[in-house]
Amino acid sequence: MNIQAVLKNVNPKSKIGTINIYLNFVTEFDRNQIFVKTPIRIEKRYWNNGKIRKSHPNYNEYSQLLASEQGAVLDLVNDLRLQGVPITSDSFKSYRDKKNEGIKDLITLAKDYISIRTDATKRLRDKLNNLVTRLEDFSNGKKFYPSQINQKWVNAFSTYLQTPQPNHPNKYLRTGQQPATIHKTFKFLKQVLHFYSKTGVIDDSFKSLNYPKAFTQKQMVFIESEIRKLIEYQPTRDSIKRVKDLALIQLFTGLRYSDAIKINQSNIFNGQLAITAEKTNQNINIPLHPALKNILEKYDYDLSPLKITNQRYNDHLKDLVKLAGIESKAEYIYFENRVKKTCQKHKYDLVASHTFRRTFITNAIIKGIPLHVIQSITGHTTLKQLSEYVNIADSIKQQEMNKMNELFKV
Repeated sequence: MNIQAVLKNVNPKSKIGTINIYLNFVTEFDRNQIFVKTPIRIEKRYWNNGKIRKSHPNYNEYSQLLASEQGAVLDLVNDLRLQGVPITSDSFKSYRDKKNEGIKDLITLAKDYISIRTDATKRLRDKLNNLVTRLEDFSNGKKFYPSQINQKWVNAFSTYLQTPQPNHPNKYLRTGQQPATIHKTFKFLKQVLHFYSKTGVIDDSFKSLNYPKAFTQKQMVFIESEIRKLIEYQPTRDSIKRVKDLALIQLFTGLRYSDAIKINQSNIFNGQLAITAEKTNQNINIPLHPALKNILEKYDYDLSPLKITNQRYNDHLKDLVKLAGIESKAEYIYFENRVKKTCQKHKYDLVASHTFRRTFITNAIIKGIPLHVIQSITGHTTLKQLSEYVNIADSIKQQEMNKMNELFKV
């Protein structure tokens, strides 16, 4: 018997192929060939004579996974030999199918879990469906079973998630995930596994594995002088005028974009803005700022003209902040070949819809408004959730004090 790895089905455009385990059986009666597909896909330039080149950026992880795949195939072959079964392509496939008979694969279990969770919110269902899409793409048609989830599998799936696929037919899978998103993807995977572990369908060996850790980007906010620039700036383009109004609504209320865009006349009562937060289902009451009232009256309490996709809103916000003359920079953390790096980026490159909610909360803390009052306005379910904003506020205070120290330096 001859066993080796081969690269098959290389895409002529992307030059990416799938590694198969090739088995060549020669008996006294005939010759059998079997190709066992693996989940490993690499560019042809990283493949040489049955091996992954060391120049591949994920050489260690892919080599370990390939060795694991080859080991699994050899285990099946050895089982057949011990049973005295002649090794042919039919007997190999039949035995492999028999071993997996009655056992649901990981993707099927995940789909079943989604159908079982009738109480799941649309947001959670979307996240779980995204997990299934990623697993299907990663498996490349091969079935994975919970018993196969070991540290090598976790490392390989993590590598897949962060690796860009610019030529992928599904545009949502073309970019690699950032560390924070990878952590969340595994969180949803463990949620599925935990459910089936509790119900006795699988064991709990997955709990002892090391999963990618959470990563939090250093959050950017606008300080008081920058807020003043935004308020005083008078856009000439209608699209930027509307985006500015929506940004100020967030700035005066601390609302998320999804909540701010829903404000209408029925939300105004006794000088208060009363709304139920979409994400937390918390009832929020916010004192009506005079400038906010002016914006609402400008649109006759109908904000539908301001509604655009979150992505377009974020794009226009970058234009707004740049046009308002805010040239300051903030620290930005990124990963390059899994190495953590930092750089300074302009705030107009980093701004997004959530920046204005974060700015509202942080500046409220700096001004000394009690946390329990801020919590009642923002709709956070616990005071602990405000701790990150306290840290940001303390950091800004320190930066401002450093400026004073420079002023009085002797």
